[in-house]
Amino acid sequence: MRSLAEEGSTTLETTLMILVLLPLLFAVVEFGDVFHRWLAQDAATAHAARYAAEIGGDTPEVRARLDEALRDSGIDPARAVVEISPPRVGWRERITVSVRTDAQIAIPFVLTTVLPLRSTAVARGEIAR
Repeated sequence: MRSLAEEGSTTLETTLMILVLLPLLFAVVEFGDVFHRWLAQDAATAHAARYAAEIGGDTPEVRARLDEALRDSGIDPARAVVEISPPRVGWRERITVSVRTDAQIAIPFVLTTVLPLRSTAVARGEIAR
């Protein structure tokens, strides 16, 4: 039979372990989610760069396709900063698409912060002008 002191010490140990393991669990989940978001944003940026090179530059169609890809991956396109330069490209000219978003991380008892996510992709123009 356990004594009252042993039961109290078991309760204290369990409470301390929960205080250590709970933030660790949330950190793994939060950073996994941010990594998934960054990979999705990176893929959308690469597809937008290829499409912009294919049609000759920064057009509403490129931005609409990028917005759709971001939305499909759970990123609000209204909160993304998109830069496409130069606005027009010809055969074998470089076009760069950059996307910046912010991901909020909230880990209980430890921190709440915002991580900037940046993705850049370069493609070569495919239209002879």
